[in-house]
Amino acid sequence: MDNNMQPFAPQPSSRPDQESQPAQPSGSTIDPQLPPAMEPQQNQNNFQQGTTGSLDNQGGPTIHNTGVPLESPILAPTHFDGIKDPNIQGQAGTNPAMVASAAKQPMDNEKLFKMLSIIFGALAFVGIVLGIWSLVSNMGTSKKLAAAQADLNNKNAIIAKIEADTGASITSPDNVPAYAAITDTIYIPEWGISFKIPEDLENVSYTVDQKYRPQICFTGHKTGIKYFPAFADIDQNTATLGCVTRVATYEGDSDKDSGMSFGQPIYSYGDYNYFYNAPTTHFSQDASEQGLEDTAVQIIKNMVSGNISHYE
Repeated sequence: MDNNMQPFAPQPSSRPDQESQPAQPSGSTIDPQLPPAMEPQQNQNNFQQGTTGSLDNQGGPTIHNTGVPLESPILAPTHFDGIKDPNIQGQAGTNPAMVASAAKQPMDNEKLFKMLSIIFGALAFVGIVLGIWSLVSNMGTSKKLAAAQADLNNKNAIIAKIEADTGASITSPDNVPAYAAITDTIYIPEWGISFKIPEDLENVSYTVDQKYRPQICFTGHKTGIKYFPAFADIDQNTATLGCVTRVATYEGDSDKDSGMSFGQPIYSYGDYNYFYNAPTTHFSQDASEQGLEDTAVQIIKNMVSGNISHYE
């Protein structure tokens, strides 16, 4: 036999007598004379023998088992890696979870869009509410600032007027000059109001200061006293015997920061209310003089509460 012949190549039959026999329905046959499987050394010695066989009745080769193992196994022709039939469901390489996820993706995007729309809508509503609240708050603050600025301008005008009339330089409430009433009526041009001095009060003096808010403070004593008491001397009794304070109407009846009352309401005109405040302590140390001081305080209270009026 030729050693160059390839294994399993069909060889012409050495038995010509089988060519005239009729075709058999059976397939390939195994030669019963072949020896059993050999040991590895025998297989190596007989590796060059090749296959033996004959043509079957159909004219094809008859394959005989030589007992020689193949060096490489023959894989079954059923592994078509990478080949996918679109008509086959569930074939390798197709992930059902990915298909389901891709199918749900438009719905998930729609839900996300609706959720974001609701969130942005809520934020926009909150922003509008805060904007309106801020606008209203700023309007109220602007009104307060305008009123406070107008009040400050009035105070500065009072100081300027006093300095022009007296020639004094007012730098603090302690050096506000005092006015002595020379007629039976006290006119306060900065406020546009006047006080009628009662007949039972004499030696009336007053100051216009701005310790906290614009106010007018008075001193005097009852008519008929033979001497001039110290409590009626405005240069000595700087606390005076009673004051009238002017407050803008929007501030109400009490201070918003401290909660303290502005005093007893006595008059209201235009954008301002006027309050009376009595002294809290006696100036006089002598008990008998304290009685005269109390009488002067009551007369001044009657004057500012009952004899106040507006003038142009």
